[in-house]
Amino acid sequence: MGHAVKAGRKAPPLSTRSDLSYRQFEDVYFEKRVWMPSANVSNYVMIFTRLYLGEKTPMGRRSLKNLLVTLSESEVVPRVLVFWNNAVKICLEGSPLLPALAKVERTGVRILVSGYALERLKLKGNLRIGKLANNFDLLEAINKAQKVVSF
Repeated sequence: MGHAVKAGRKAPPLSTRSDLSYRQFEDVYFEKRVWMPSANVSNYVMIFTRLYLGEKTPMGRRSLKNLLVTLSESEVVPRVLVFWNNAVKICLEGSPLLPALAKVERTGVRILVSGYALERLKLKGNLRIGKLANNFDLLEAINKAQKVVSF
């Protein structure tokens, strides 16, 4: 693993992180990153059916936003997130929660979005994150999970 170093140039320090390696090409060191999930994926499903938690108030809407943002920063995440009924709007173009959901998805979480709900709301073309899912996909995710949490 030794690096050939020209006089006057120092090789980059060896990293203790397992996701980094360095390659030399024409006297330049390049960092190679390998994607590794940063969270532990637990075998449970979270189902969202509304755009709020609890009551349909500003606090309920803010609680949903806070939960999803916190989930994006969590070390333990569910295997699947399901968005059903009006909650599908969270996965659409213009949703302020798209960055949080993208971060969650990068940790290895599957995001399933009800195709039926999108069709009924006439929003199918606006889906920006997640996989369009039918009822068989949604039921399969629920049946394979050890625990189902519904909001």
